[in-house]
This record gives sequence, C-alpha cells and structure tokens, in this order.
Amino acid sequence: MRRMNTSYVKTSTLCTPQIPDAIVHYAARELMLRAQTIKVAGEHVLEISPAPLAATDLKQSLPRKRVQQIKLTDAPVNANGLAQRFKKLMGAVAVPEQSLADLSSLKPHVASLVLAPFVLDAADDSMACLAELPHWFSDEGVLLFATLSSGGLPELVNAQTEWLDLLGHWHNIMDVGARLQALSFGLPVLDVETLVLNYHDADTLWGDVYHLLPALQRMNDTSAAQWRARLGDLFDSGLRQISLEILYGQVWQPTAKKSAKTEHVVTLESLTSQLTERSYLKKP
Repeated sequence: MRRMNTSYVKTSTLCTPQIPDAIVHYAARELMLRAQTIKVAGEHVLEISPAPLAATDLKQSLPRKRVQQIKLTDAPVNANGLAQRFKKLMGAVAVPEQSLADLSSLKPHVASLVLAPFVLDAADDSMACLAELPHWFSDEGVLLFATLSSGGLPELVNAQTEWLDLLGHWHNIMDVGARLQALSFGLPVLDVETLVLNYHDADTLWGDVYHLLPALQRMNDTSAAQWRARLGDLFDSGLRQISLEILYGQVWQPTAKKSAKTEHVVTLESLTSQLTERSYLKKP
C-alpha cells in the first residue's frame, strides 16, 4: 500500500476520467520498474500517456533504448495550433498528441516495449479497448498498462453506500484477466496495488473525486452540488484520505487460437482401409 499527499496534485484536463498527473506519473514509474526486468528484443520504447514522463526519466531507466512518447488527448489534434507553434518558437520539444481513436493509425509492429498508464481509462469501454492493444506494439514485443480497477474509494462507499452507483466503470482483476484470455493474449500478468491519497482541504478532495468519476462529470450543476455536499459532510466528519486500486497488466501479442472443430471428414475408401488393417479383422 502506497501513500501520496495530494495537496500539490495538478489535475489533467484532457482525458475522461481526468486522472491527476501525479498518479499517472507514479503508475508510469511502476511500469518502468517492471520493464527493467523483461528481456525484449528491439530498441524502440513507446510511452502512451495522458501525462507523459520527462523523456530523461525514460532514457535513464531504459538506457540504450530509442524513446518515443505520445500524449493522449480527447481534444481535436491540430499540429499547427497556437500552443504547438509557441513551443516551437521557444525551442521546446513538443510531445505529439493523439486521441485514443488516432492510436489505430500508429505504424504497426514497431515498438518492442509500450508503457500505457491509464490509456484504457480514456475509453468509453475499457474492456473493449483491450482488443486494440495488439496494434500498438511489435510481434515480439510486450505492452505494460495501468488502469483503475474496482474496489477503489471504499472510504466513501462504506460511509455512504450511494457512492457505489458511481463506480460501475471500474472492472475487477478477474474480469480483465478473463477478457485478456478470451483475446488470446500471450502470458498475461496482472496485479493490483492500493494507493492511498491524503488530503488537507475539502476542495482538493472534491476536485480529485469529481475528475476520477465520469458519472459526476455528466451530472448537471444541481446534482453535482448535492454530491459535493455529501463529500463535504464526510470531510467535516474527519475524512482525510481516499484509496484507489491500480491494476497493472503485462501482455505479449495474442497467440493463434486452436481450432475447436471436432468433426472430421472420412471417405469410404479411407474407412475401409483402416478397418482392414485392424488385427482382429484379419483372417488367420
């Protein structure tokens, strides 16, 4: 179980749910640690993230690798936009931005190692999005991902059971494992970590909970205010921390499915040949 003080957390405004950058970076570093223990052929490393790490962090942890980064966004991508032009004028290296739908246009079978923290969380259906993973890495490569899973925010649910109705977008490790198995991924490895977040003020707590839960974001102002009041009551009663469940996954490319066909076509000639060769049918 890890603890994190969130008084400094800056919330990303791009993806839904809008996971705080500090949590994205934390999970990305955990994926890097796992990657260091995996022997992968090839030198191309790709990080796809709503909040990419500093390129120097990746190069330091994964030396002798060619690093590429993509910033995940749900906003229309315009390479000639004002922000991009400003970065070029300032001499800054801009990380290319792509939406989740644009990832299908990635050059296939290039990256031998892909780190994808909270990319699945940007999808309307994260379980369906698992089927897109093979397009993002090479045939002999490996992909590591992190995603929020069910069991998170127990402090809210235990105090006010109504919060459970807002958590249906998170899946448990068994469901994800079954989905990966159905997609025939090779050697899937899954584990879950509990991350505890500490808070010093109600506004920061509400901001993170609001951005973590798409159900809240879809509400009108009146309904959202009611949920904010509920959370405020919990804070006034002493609530100072919440916890999230982070599911880490490691997958290799899907293996070919074996045919489930059990019927065989047998000609009369082959059947007669097989029968006449049986010892108990041969004449003495």
